[in-house]
Amino acid sequence: MKKISQTHLQLKFCTLLILAFHAMSLAVAQDMTGFDPNANLVPDFKLTPFYESRFEYIGRKPGDLLKKESVQAPEGAVAWRVMYVSRTWDDRLVPVTGLIIAPATPSSKPRPILNWLHGTTGGARNCAPSLADNPAVTLVQRSETVPIDYGVPYLTDFLEKGYIVVATDYYGQGGPGIHQYFAGNTSARNGLDIARASHQIEELNAGFELLTFGWSQGGHAALFTGEEQPDYAPEFNQLGVAALAPGNLVGLHFVNIPHIYVLARSMNSAYNAPLTGFTEEGLALINEAGNVSITGVFKESLKYKGPFFTGDFDPAMRMAFEMNEPGKRISVAPILLVHGTSDNVVDPELTKTFLPIALEIGDTIKVSWYQDHDHRSTIAEGKSEVLKWFDDRLDGKPAPNDSSVKK
Repeated sequence: MKKISQTHLQLKFCTLLILAFHAMSLAVAQDMTGFDPNANLVPDFKLTPFYESRFEYIGRKPGDLLKKESVQAPEGAVAWRVMYVSRTWDDRLVPVTGLIIAPATPSSKPRPILNWLHGTTGGARNCAPSLADNPAVTLVQRSETVPIDYGVPYLTDFLEKGYIVVATDYYGQGGPGIHQYFAGNTSARNGLDIARASHQIEELNAGFELLTFGWSQGGHAALFTGEEQPDYAPEFNQLGVAALAPGNLVGLHFVNIPHIYVLARSMNSAYNAPLTGFTEEGLALINEAGNVSITGVFKESLKYKGPFFTGDFDPAMRMAFEMNEPGKRISVAPILLVHGTSDNVVDPELTKTFLPIALEIGDTIKVSWYQDHDHRSTIAEGKSEVLKWFDDRLDGKPAPNDSSVKK
């Protein structure tokens, strides 16, 4: 009975902003799909020799293509797994992996680039979406009971429009290193640098018009890309940033969910933030977060009785959280933010809080609410709007702006 009781408690906690980590009352907790302890979780991906890198990236520059291998592509397209050079938020050169997918037909004019930033899969190297057997596909949920994915939403639509699609795994997923989960500038740079890498595949004729698209963890990364691109990769003309249900670290308090252990490992590595407050069992889960997917961390937690955390986060940890809140720099590119009103993963209140901050700083931002849609269903429901919004940016039409909202 003790294990069943703890399981129910963990499932309840999972509803408390699994990606956003916003503090909420247990009284308003909702049921969440996934993390079912009775389900047969799908196995983690397996690393292959392609994902190993010794020191080939030393002395290179961000965006340098280190290697590529062909993978199966949608009809009429070509696709590669790639390893390329990127930088962390503190300017360390690192190897990063991902996918580049493009129409197979040659183009006489430079093609726009669609920069896809994926949602949470975990903190381990074997969580990289490009590790899937057939990774260049439209978004796939690996199991009805596992809320992790690979692939790119609307992929065939993007390819039919002539876009080159780039999809970073992020630093520490796939390639060597510790994944800097929710380190916004690192994730933004990883996406910008794979866009740079696409220019080194000459037959693609990659251009410099850039569209950025992210969901959940990737929505957070997309917002940071809007802020980071002008200084980090000024050669691009970033025309728009679309963020679906973007995660945020505002108001974070400890919540006993798998993501908190991935986050703690990330902040400890990226910012040297002490792991104050975590018990021996909590530290064991942080360690395990470097070996398995997000669902694997949950499964591991069922072996322990807890508590996993006592006290409070170290001030340096809180400072790291604050450094990774978007909206502190203007986004030159206009923003479309799409969110479901029944999202039980990322609290819609975070988007409501972010909107006036973005307007105050001078962003051009439009928020679209999808009534009664949750974290996942909003992807399909928002398809037409997102695709048209991107088309309008390429056509040079004025971006809509929620300027009527009181600042």
